[in-house]
Amino acid sequence: MIRKVRHPHAGPQRSARSLLHQISQVVHNAERERFELWVAGDLVGVLGYRIDDTDSGQIVTILHTVLYDEFSGHGLATRLTGGAMAYMRENGLRVRPLCTFTRHFLNAHPGMVAMAPA
Repeated sequence: MIRKVRHPHAGPQRSARSLLHQISQVVHNAERERFELWVAGDLVGVLGYRIDDTDSGQIVTILHTVLYDEFSGHGLATRLTGGAMAYMRENGLRVRPLCTFTRHFLNAHPGMVAMAPA
């Protein structure tokens, strides 16, 4: 009898990362000038911004991205930033990233949004 040994990585993986992404939601809270990341009904992260009116239109300055420590390392800051940048792109807004995480995200995803001069 030949016995098949199942590789431990065979089949769909249900990692903590993929589960967190499935149950997370990015919400735009315009009143507080931030995007919020919610996981299973709990606020776990925010991306704060400021809107500046200029002669050439509005510029959104990204100030900071913050996650609770226990949610770090699962790609949730990337999910939050990606959701915020999708909103910026869909609404034709130019972005000025002061936040280092957002700057790194945009360097890794060139052309995702229109950039404002620094």
